Amino acid sequence: MSRKLGILGGMGPLATVEFMQKIIAQTPARNDQQHIPMLVRNIPQIPDRTDFLIGNGLDPFPALKKGFEELQQAGAECIVIPCNTAHYWYPRLQAISKVHTINIIDSVVTEAKQRGYSQVGILATSATMMTRMYQEKLAQCGIDAIETTEHEQQAVMEGICAVKAGDVKRGQRLMAPVFEAMLSRGANAVVFGCTEIPVALAKQGLQHPDQCLDSLEILATECISWAQDEFHELVA
Repeated sequence: MSRKLGILGGMGPLATVEFMQKIIAQTPARNDQQHIPMLVRNIPQIPDRTDFLIGNGLDPFPALKKGFEELQQAGAECIVIPCNTAHYWYPRLQAISKVHTINIIDSVVTEAKQRGYSQVGILATSATMMTRMYQEKLAQCGIDAIETTEHEQQAVMEGICAVKAGDVKRGQRLMAPVFEAMLSRGANAVVFGCTEIPVALAKQGLQHPDQCLDSLEILATECISWAQDEFHELVA
């Protein structure tokens, strides 16, 4: 596979590395040369997405646009953003794109629909919840969304911040009870709608894969499918 995948990362750095690992682990390669070429922009100095959307920070769009353009100039043939909240700016980035892009939220919602789920919980940043990116797209597919309570959302945000600070165990302790609460309220599965969440809830993902919609894992699968399309075209 020779198609170059561009990754606009750094939001956060650990999630970007986890995303790369998922792509590598899922790719059906027998040697180095059969893996997907990745151009990775893992620069964390992009202004915080949640801070801006709740009115407390700088607009990250100029930094996102710069990163997007740098990946295009470097030769990326598809660009993905392993950050759910950053997809608030996805339409504006797609509008300037000269290459293929894959939307992480669309990918997750499509997966939920294909699995036949009627009701899913959402774990995400407060900004992602506030902008209702998941809720609206799930509703378009006839899927009900279970949202966090105020107390649960506070725990999720503290857990996300813990992972960003390198304390994955604390992130797990904070978010695992919220995951269980979603299931107890009738969710068929729970969306890991922030890319730090699969890092913290890796155990849940392994033990209960049918009850987890891991946005990083699903996006990785979509990237591999995109890269394999070229391979199938060449051998056809």
